[in-house]
Amino acid sequence: MSSPASSSSPARKTIVIIGGGAGALVARRLSTLLNSTTHNVDLILITARPHFQHYIGSIRAAVTPEGGFAAQVLVPFDRLLINGNGTIITAEVTAFSEHREGEGGTVMLSNGESVRWDALVLATGSIWEGPLDVPKSRKEALAWFGDWQDRFEEARDILLVGGGSVAVEYAGEIKDLSPSKNVTIVHRDTMLLNKTYPNKFRKDVERRLRARRVDLLLGDTVSEDAFTSAKITTRNGTTLTPDLVIPCRGPRPNTSIISAALGADALTPAGHVKVLNTFQLPNHPHIFACGDIADLDEQRQIGKHRGHADVVSKNVLALLDGHKPSTIYKGTMEMIFITIGKNGGAGYVDFLWGLCFGDWVVSLAKSRSLLVSKVRGYLGL
Repeated sequence: MSSPASSSSPARKTIVIIGGGAGALVARRLSTLLNSTTHNVDLILITARPHFQHYIGSIRAAVTPEGGFAAQVLVPFDRLLINGNGTIITAEVTAFSEHREGEGGTVMLSNGESVRWDALVLATGSIWEGPLDVPKSRKEALAWFGDWQDRFEEARDILLVGGGSVAVEYAGEIKDLSPSKNVTIVHRDTMLLNKTYPNKFRKDVERRLRARRVDLLLGDTVSEDAFTSAKITTRNGTTLTPDLVIPCRGPRPNTSIISAALGADALTPAGHVKVLNTFQLPNHPHIFACGDIADLDEQRQIGKHRGHADVVSKNVLALLDGHKPSTIYKGTMEMIFITIGKNGGAGYVDFLWGLCFGDWVVSLAKSRSLLVSKVRGYLGL
């Protein structure tokens, strides 16, 4: 297909956003800023999913049918764009190209069609493992969650590999499902989470898990064979015989099409996209990257993606208006609320001396609802 620009005035510009996670937030923000009387611009969001995948709620959706979270975490895009300002294309992006500087480029789709762009926003997100590697169609995603719910229900001894927030939240959900299930977390560091957070908070999370009789093997690890073996021996010599092993090692940046198009130099060794504080790529001023793939000195969380979307949207419009993008992303303070089941959790806000919160605050703020309504509000849905 051709973008709308091909059937309009040659002066008309097209913004293309790749990715329906952080990209959906950018599309939403741009649709509020675009004005047909002042902007001769078309907006196109290309997403492999016909919905927003709410990963915060997807752990509970995979563990239990209680509360019907499987359907709630698949948030449709039907009211994403304000006043119909834009077009949503559901398709996989196979490649993209950049023409000479200032002349935009082309995005190639899995259906054989292509879309021209004058400004390109890359928000391709992350690649997850295990239950969070959710299929893209709604029908397949619901079946996927149902299959994992059965696996968690049947398992009596569950090993979680990795000790970040994902593992902690899995452990809480499993213990809610059945307190008698054996749950073990193996983590290579001597404390849970990572060094972004103070030791007092990390130890508090550990205390809360131990109180729920979650076994912790800290300063230890397992080999890749653990995911296919009936009997596992950790590096430190502990023998485990789980009937379900869940990878909780965190996601990988989904950036292979970016390195293919722009070269490996566009990425860090970890695979994230190098960006300026305007979210433009160095040496590619008409290409922006945001969300989980952006190489920023901050923890990757959806709450931060709203700030990304605001900066990217303003800078994209400035660029297409012939101005130098000047809105700077200054980051935000670190905060995290980790659920430990529906009625518990631990929270930390990097403000003043560092504020820590417990079950009551975290359950009100996140654990019960998993922020479904708040995320729908971000997207105008």
